[in-house]
Amino acid sequence: MVEKLKPQEFVDRFKFILLDKVNHNILIRGYFDDDKLLLVFACLQDQEGINEGTIVIGNTTVPNEREFLTKGLHESIPKLNLSDSFNINGLTVNFSLWKRNRDFPFGMDKDFVVFHPVESALDNKDFPKFYATLKNSKAKKNVLITTNDFNSAPEKLYPYVDEILVLDTTDVNEEHRQTYKVIQDNLNADHQILPY
Repeated sequence: MVEKLKPQEFVDRFKFILLDKVNHNILIRGYFDDDKLLLVFACLQDQEGINEGTIVIGNTTVPNEREFLTKGLHESIPKLNLSDSFNINGLTVNFSLWKRNRDFPFGMDKDFVVFHPVESALDNKDFPKFYATLKNSKAKKNVLITTNDFNSAPEKLYPYVDEILVLDTTDVNEEHRQTYKVIQDNLNADHQILPY
């Protein structure tokens, strides 16, 4: 079931899912990428018993992922490499590329694995390999976060996730309302509709 939630509803629901023992794979969608990163990591950091995780980088570069995180978390992120652990938002995290984990299990000792960004791995060529990587994650929770989420491509993941949360921050300020209107107008001009 797809749940479209305002920020406080999102925080409450996501924290509930983090505590349950049933749901393993959580897809986070929404039009505003920085808001998704900020709230997901705030919830992870705030949740007792969640301390260590892995950020599995999609089809992007390590410097680009650092830029995403710096912008989204509003904090300086040290220069990243794939062999060290870092303290990010009070959590100990290491980084990995999704293509490195498609053939063997990983994350057995981790509280969470965040897959970010996921869209570029959803094309037909990469999707089976990406799904293999997702299945190989043995962390307590897998959190898949979209970026540039203006189409239905992430729906390909729906059969493989337990929860789908859409963070709706359209009304948090005037800038978001204007950006949402531009997204809507651009999709309409291309004869497309908003995905949620």
